[in-house]
Amino acid sequence: MKVAVAGTAGLARSIGTAILEERRHEVVILSRYERPDMVDQGFIVIRVDYQVPESLVTALSGVDTVISTVSKEPQLILIDACITAGVRRFAPAEFEGVPSARPIIEPCRDRITTLNRLREVQGQIQPTVFSCGFFYEWFYPGGLINSGASMGTTCQVAGFGQAGSLLADIDKGKARIPVLDNADTDIYICLTAVEDVGRFVARCLDIEDWPDQLRMCGERLTLSELVKTIEEIRGQALDVTRLTIDDLNDKFMDAEEVQDSGEAFQLEVMMAVHRGEFDFPMANVNKMFPKFKPIPLKSWLQDLWGEMK
Repeated sequence: MKVAVAGTAGLARSIGTAILEERRHEVVILSRYERPDMVDQGFIVIRVDYQVPESLVTALSGVDTVISTVSKEPQLILIDACITAGVRRFAPAEFEGVPSARPIIEPCRDRITTLNRLREVQGQIQPTVFSCGFFYEWFYPGGLINSGASMGTTCQVAGFGQAGSLLADIDKGKARIPVLDNADTDIYICLTAVEDVGRFVARCLDIEDWPDQLRMCGERLTLSELVKTIEEIRGQALDVTRLTIDDLNDKFMDAEEVQDSGEAFQLEVMMAVHRGEFDFPMANVNKMFPKFKPIPLKSWLQDLWGEMK
């Protein structure tokens, strides 16, 4: 089977590397630029221009499945090119929470346009959404943007992707987490290392008919357990700020008013956490591949932050 991965940032590399390592399918990388570094690593890289759809159609000749890590208008153009080229399956640049838990309108995290387009063409191509929760790499020293693991589009919002952008700033010993009004109930989230996302996706290529969603999870835990895990790694308590949904809404409106896009994005993500978008107890991909054991979050954190004690 011939598989195309659109994009060259960290997630695309992890998926492409896992497919190469499996040695079961041919993989090509669609890139806007020449990437001799990736060619040296064994990838077939095809340069494309998203403003010239014909270049995409040519690059997609003979491709069965496309995994996208590009977003917005380029992704919409890519979907149309896939249909023209006769691509059978398409996975959009989601790799987050569960789409069904989202509101119709999200000012900062606009994903609905792509999903609506895929619904319109569902009879012409088989779409599926890969849900993996949060990347472990949000807690990398310096943040997601410093880990090299971003999708390339996530960190384009000013101030987002840096250390402390999501839930906890381990280096500074601070955390900012959403809480439910009922103090006896905690919020669960799912997280997965980018490397494991790539390995899960590579294994899913062997599934003949993809369901609407393929959910994977490296670790499912409450926000309180996340804070405790980080505290155990650091050897000291975090300074934790807890925000109710009213707090989040108020702060979001304040951020919008002063046009602080990074803060607004962070708060919108925390509102998504609050409503349960990043929690899915039924991770069907894990059940499909029970022999594959993803990296535990604590082990991953220990390897990076264990010397802080």
